[in-house]
Amino acid sequence: MADKTTIVRRLFDDVWSKGNVKLLDEIVTTDYAHNDPMNDLQGPDAMKDLVKKYRSAFPDCRIDIDELLTAGDKVVARWRYSGTQTGQFEGMPPTGRHATGPGITIFRFQGDRVQESHSTWDALGMMQQLGVVTLPGKAARVSR
Repeated sequence: MADKTTIVRRLFDDVWSKGNVKLLDEIVTTDYAHNDPMNDLQGPDAMKDLVKKYRSAFPDCRIDIDELLTAGDKVVARWRYSGTQTGQFEGMPPTGRHATGPGITIFRFQGDRVQESHSTWDALGMMQQLGVVTLPGKAARVSR
């Protein structure tokens, strides 16, 4: 049985940061459930489409792990996303802006595969950095 932290690292490094979506067939269950502030989906094929959508909009997409914790059948990852929007995203034309922010995911395993994940990440901060959303009295944070 593979080490759970190694599987989570492969999910972030190989799938998200390198775009190797075929790996999902090996590391998630057929009934895998993904939950985050912008996306709730089921199954490896839906997850492949999600990764492709983000990597198409942010070809330099990276997710770097800051910390991993394990407990029983769970792994908790604290991570940071970064990428430059050079493709269409959620109906928005490319902005050419770079966005970065934090996230945390709780992965639940069934054997040596991820069966479920629950993420929280700074989706609002990303939209602010892209210049799509502004808050009253707040200037959008823009990275260049």
